[in-house]
Amino acid sequence: MSREAIQRALALGAIGALAAVPAALAQPPEGKGKPESPGSQGKGNGKTKSVMYVFKGTYAGAGSVEVKKGNAHVKRAELKGTTVNFDLTNATFSVADTTGDGVSDARDVVVGDKVVVKSRLPRKDPGSQPFKAKQLVDQTHPAADAD
Repeated sequence: MSREAIQRALALGAIGALAAVPAALAQPPEGKGKPESPGSQGKGNGKTKSVMYVFKGTYAGAGSVEVKKGNAHVKRAELKGTTVNFDLTNATFSVADTTGDGVSDARDVVVGDKVVVKSRLPRKDPGSQPFKAKQLVDQTHPAADAD
């Protein structure tokens, strides 16, 4: 082989290698890049993000609230204008001690009281009721300030 033929072969090989490099760099490594489904965020941790739902309405008894207002999460879940059931077992209460037993709890909330209930639920779908309440604030019988 002549020296000129060898140089030509090396030049063609270099051009072929340079043409392949951008194509290889354009492909993201396995498991990285854009998510397959357009709705997913590509986080891939398998956990559902939870957010605070704020329900405002009238206490209907037995942990139920007739929801008249709510934050954006309540509205998106179409819970405004419905009666929602809550599990008040581990909730904190901000209510006056109407029973006189020295403890502010669910027994101090009276049917018809104006209340705000906060609950941490999955962002897109709150799931099935009863929802676990984190806090209940009675606005009709507010708790006395401890000064």
